Amino acid sequence: MKDPGFRPADPLPSQAPRERRKRHFPRSMKLFCVAFLMFTAFLGFLAFVAGVTGMAATQARTWGVLALAGLGTFAFSRVVVFLLADSLNCPLCHGAVMKERRCRKHHEAFRIWPLSYRASAVISLLITFGFRCMYCGTSYRLGRRRSQVQ
Repeated sequence: MKDPGFRPADPLPSQAPRERRKRHFPRSMKLFCVAFLMFTAFLGFLAFVAGVTGMAATQARTWGVLALAGLGTFAFSRVVVFLLADSLNCPLCHGAVMKERRCRKHHEAFRIWPLSYRASAVISLLITFGFRCMYCGTSYRLGRRRSQVQ
């Protein structure tokens, strides 16, 4: 009969509990600006849709101004996001955090059902100031951890 290697009478091997804390994202302010601009682009798109719908229903000129302002806001925000988001990569897996790729996502990636992984990351960034990388599953926070004075 084989020796099981571990007997119940032996003390348990010491294993420290694994604590998974959020890591600090190195370019936090740039990431927050990109997330805010993506949210602004979404609001600009909603203003454009509301303006076009109102203009079609009432033929009033103010709805056209709202539609043009929404379209301009959407276009400006998306161009700036396109330029800034290229340099925002995960420090661990080097995946583009604010650009949606067609590769497989990590099983711990955060996603709100009707939205994409990127839109879910933007909402998480704006509400909790943290996000989870969709490619490696690592949690990040935007601010540095405050040192505790004893």
